[in-house]
Amino acid sequence: MAKKYNLENQKIGKLKVLSLVPVQERPTQTHGNYWLCECECGNLVKVPTSYLSGKGNYTQTSCGCDRKKKAFQATTYVNASDDFLEKYKENFEKFLLIHRALIRTSGNDAQYYKYHLEEYENIVDYFWNTFYDWAKPSLDHIIPVSRGGKNTLDNFQFLTTFENLSKRDMTMVEWNNFKKITNTKSDYYIENILKGNEKGGLGIE
Repeated sequence: MAKKYNLENQKIGKLKVLSLVPVQERPTQTHGNYWLCECECGNLVKVPTSYLSGKGNYTQTSCGCDRKKKAFQATTYVNASDDFLEKYKENFEKFLLIHRALIRTSGNDAQYYKYHLEEYENIVDYFWNTFYDWAKPSLDHIIPVSRGGKNTLDNFQFLTTFENLSKRDMTMVEWNNFKKITNTKSDYYIENILKGNEKGGLGIE
């Protein structure tokens, strides 16, 4: 297969280029060649040549974890530093879950942490490092009660505690679409744990 650019083993931003993606495994056929890249956060992503070569109008330098961090910094009043957020790059979704839970719990006093950043950071650190079983089963409404769902057998399913809290008031269809559109992934999602069970393990470390 001809390669206009040989990007293998190059480091572009946070991405390390691993290999050329076979034609049949490309996400689409509209961007030409794709390269399998590993982000510093551990995620694997397939990126078009034009996004890596600097020859197009857009350059991709991460799997998207940087965008999540920048979006968080732009939309929250908690002035968390880059160094603080960098500690959670391996699973930024987990950090966001802890942050949202903390802010929701604080209610009308949520801006308290704007002026008590050290306390905010200590709380996040504690719950990030605690030995809480995020993978334990949790009974979930497929269609949330707040959306008209019923407390009946056909509207119940098991998710992990982590995924149930992340799904919040979305229907299961909306949640699956959200994960697909945003390319959101986690070892704590039920499908990954079930895949691990098929192989004889839990699917998580």
